[in-house]
Amino acid sequence: MDNSMRLLQMDERLVGVLIKATRDGLAMGGMKPIPMGVGRRFVCSRDVTAIIGCVGASSGSVFINCSKECATFMASKMLGEERKSLDNAVLDGICEIANIIAGQTKALLSTTEFKFERISTPAVVVGSNYLVSHYKGATTVSLDFEMEGVPASVTEDMTFTVAMFLVKI
Repeated sequence: MDNSMRLLQMDERLVGVLIKATRDGLAMGGMKPIPMGVGRRFVCSRDVTAIIGCVGASSGSVFINCSKECATFMASKMLGEERKSLDNAVLDGICEIANIIAGQTKALLSTTEFKFERISTPAVVVGSNYLVSHYKGATTVSLDFEMEGVPASVTEDMTFTVAMFLVKI
């Protein structure tokens, strides 16, 4: 683990797992997200959040938070059809993307002390500017990604966050 990860009290393996799970999952739709930053705090500052619960030897949640523009772009890519606005198909698409990322994460963690056996059906929240808080002592990783190709005029609308919170049971 390098010094910066130690200072942040982050598990470098979990950062790598979440990057790989996100990139591999979105590659199914021909997307190449670019990791931009990492942290331990997760604020849902954008409009759409999909949540997947994880249970097993470790339990917690996997989240994806994105703008309406990024959600519409990513869902369009995964569905193989252009969507123009935030509608039920886009929300379902973002839930499926969260499901894929959580499934990839589950597979990648299956031989570690952070393994979990099951993931829940996805839930979606439409709204922004709320903080997600978990148990004290939870292992947290929050990664920001940039998504090239999103038709947006501000950088914030071209980015999304994937976060994971796990507690060893």
